[in-house]
Amino acid sequence: MRKLSEVRKAVLAAIDKNREEIIAIGNYVWQNPEAGYHEVKTARKAAAVLRALGLSVKEKLGVTGLRADLDSGRPGPVVALLGEMDSLILPSHPEADKKTGAVHACGHNCHITAMLGAAIGLCKAQAAGDLIGKVAFIANPAEECIEFAYRLQLMAKKEILAIGGKSDQILRGVFRDVDMAIMNHVGGSVNYSAQGHNGFLVKNVTFHGKSCHAAWPARGVNALNAATLAQNAIALLRETFTDSSIRVHGIMTNGGDVVNIIPDNVRMEYMLRADDLVKIKNLSQQFDQAMLGAAMALGAQTEIVTTPGYMTMENDEALCEIFKDAVQHLHPDAIVNINSGFSTGSTDMGDVSHIMPAIHSSVPGTCGNAHGIDYRVADPEKAYIENAKILALMAVELLYGDAKKGRAVAARREGRITQEQYQAEIAGLAYVCKSPGM
Repeated sequence: MRKLSEVRKAVLAAIDKNREEIIAIGNYVWQNPEAGYHEVKTARKAAAVLRALGLSVKEKLGVTGLRADLDSGRPGPVVALLGEMDSLILPSHPEADKKTGAVHACGHNCHITAMLGAAIGLCKAQAAGDLIGKVAFIANPAEECIEFAYRLQLMAKKEILAIGGKSDQILRGVFRDVDMAIMNHVGGSVNYSAQGHNGFLVKNVTFHGKSCHAAWPARGVNALNAATLAQNAIALLRETFTDSSIRVHGIMTNGGDVVNIIPDNVRMEYMLRADDLVKIKNLSQQFDQAMLGAAMALGAQTEIVTTPGYMTMENDEALCEIFKDAVQHLHPDAIVNINSGFSTGSTDMGDVSHIMPAIHSSVPGTCGNAHGIDYRVADPEKAYIENAKILALMAVELLYGDAKKGRAVAARREGRITQEQYQAEIAGLAYVCKSPGM
């Protein structure tokens, strides 16, 4: 068995040697953006890279998700390195796909690339001979919670089990044997960090009215007016949101069909976010009251479909230290901020963090506003190569020798919820609320 320093050196050298290939993967995914549960090209590329390394790949784990294991052949902890694949839809971005509007305006092209880069480094350095347990390389679809209607259709057909990709994979048992999970998210800061994140619920709201000629509106019931009143009710409720973590935001997906007919069917999508499940449930009740009350005030009816989104993200402190060590191995003077702040955004990595020790850390490499038209990869060396190195170094640190550190982290799974408890928890968050008489 090689010394730990020798294994680290070999893994980093393998990543450097294959630098051009790794960057080419990142560029390919950037140029072929695909929204959640559509990541066909990206999944095909990921599977090809992993198979070329001699790994057996399990595909269609959540439509496009996949998993491949680097098995040491010796029993020990299982460390999952995760790579998100999906893009956003932002047609106004200058590099968005002209047909679909898809673009990687949140850097997920870097996430799947870093995971594959780590796999390249670990496999080509033959690190398995110096480790025990397994490294599971898991490609995740659909982290961005968008296109609710499409995903609800997939759920109705049992093609997916949850809106989010990692949530779906949890329910499929993809993580059942995993002891800990690691995900690096690229960002625009020059520093490295790990923060908590909000959880959220999804609301699909339909207002039902009565259509008539728009020149004689008294003959109908305007569903658009009811929806507008509901939006104003939410706006007026905001002054009661004293908790800084709370976010309520939505869009109208259908506001009518033609201008000279009073709309009888108006649809909206909303997300309700907070840093605690109790707060989210209370917020959900307030939201429903606003929708139902607005409909009643104007003689309309409404139907509210509530779907579990993501749970809050809770970074494991021990994994945070492993992350810090990996970063400072590459950059001894790097600033690493661990749990020093909180993000009001959300991630389905939060669901993973409730069933096992997990970390959703942030590394440099991009610039511009996330989810904005100026977002892009600014530094491929950091976004792709260093990101891959950090993941690989963490896996080595956790599984080297007798996997003392990995076993200690795996033991921290004690007290977290089981997959069955998780399934029951999210099932309890799903419900339908309707106006009286519907």
